[in-house]
Order: sequence, then structure tokens, then C-alpha cells
Amino acid sequence: MDLVKTTVRLDFSEAMRPWLEIREIMRVAGGDPTAELGAEPLVLEQSEKRQRIFLHVRALWLEHESPTSADQSVGQAVEVIARLNDASKFPPMKQMRYESVFIEPYPLPFHELVVFLKERFLRSNAIVDSATDIGLVFDEHEDEVVKHIQIGPMDGEQLRREYLRWPRESIPDTFLFVGLGYVASSEAPYEAESLRAFLQSAVAWQVTQAEAIVSSLRGEGR
Repeated sequence: MDLVKTTVRLDFSEAMRPWLEIREIMRVAGGDPTAELGAEPLVLEQSEKRQRIFLHVRALWLEHESPTSADQSVGQAVEVIARLNDASKFPPMKQMRYESVFIEPYPLPFHELVVFLKERFLRSNAIVDSATDIGLVFDEHEDEVVKHIQIGPMDGEQLRREYLRWPRESIPDTFLFVGLGYVASSEAPYEAESLRAFLQSAVAWQVTQAEAIVSSLRGEGR
């Protein structure tokens, strides 16, 4: 499996401090003490690292394309987010999310890969048989953690268009797409080591799950 992108997302229980200060300025300037702030996220790019940071009013996203490894991506994310917190202290977190996009080349044309996945996961019926593309989504709830799995055929153009800011030249024409999300929902103060532990747990599950999916589809490990 080829890891092509990771995303760390932190959602907060209230707006981050810079946005709160802008809201107070807006309320004073506009003469409306109840005015609320609605704003597009600030998007900051580091093209040499293939990273983007999205600063929402109540959330923070860190995207990393073509990481050397999952562990390297986690280490960089923890470091960058810790520096952001040093610059402006985060409010309490209410959710942490880690997403990874994997691809696995298949020596099949796109339409044949669609048929192959139908046969593996779905029963034949009029709707299934007439479908020219499919996407499968599975969720697993485990205490405060929700694990998301998305599987489907994909081509290189769709991956570049929908997921990548800096597309690579080595993307195959057709492949199996595996999107994995690991989400923990509970209110807690931000701590770098807690974030690191969460991300390490997410990576351990995602790597194991991605390998299991490919092994199952290739008929291995029966």
C-alpha cells in the first residue's frame, strides 16, 4: 500500500483566541454586542514540505501529502501543532481526527476493478449490476473512538483532482482507494503527548487495516 496523504484535524469547543479577538473588534466597530464571526479558513502552505494548514474558527487541519512514512507524518504533525499552540493557546478540544489515504495498484482496467469489488462485497441485483462505479463505507464504534473505512476503485485523475494539492507523477492509472479515519470525541485540554498517543494509536490501526484489506482482496491469509 502506498500512503499518499494524511490529515490531522482538531475541533475545539469554542473559537480559537485570534478569532475571538477579531470578533470583539467586530462587535465594537459594528455596534452589535451579539455579532458572531463567520469566516473562511485561513490556508497556509509549505510547498517544499507538501503541507497545508487550515485555520478555521473552531478547528485546525494539517494536511501532509506524500509523507515518507506514517510515523514521520505523525512526528511532524505533533511538532507543528505544538508550535501553533505556543503561538496562541488552544481552547479545549472536543474531537481529534486522523485520516490517511492509501492506494494499491491493480492490474485491471477500471471497469473490471468495479466488477471485482462488486463480487467481493455485494449481492447481485438490478441496482448493483447496472452500477458503473462503487464506493463502500464502513464504520466501527469502539467506546469514544469511531473508525471509518472507505474502499473503492479510483483513477489517477480523480485522486489528483479531489485529494492532492501537489500531485505526483508516479500515480498509477487505476488503483484501489482506501481511506481510513480514526476519530476520538471527548472534551479535554490540548496536550502534545496526548495528541501523539492518539495519532500513534490511529496509525497502528490504519496500517494494520490497510494491509488486511489488501490481503483479503488478493485472496491471501485465508
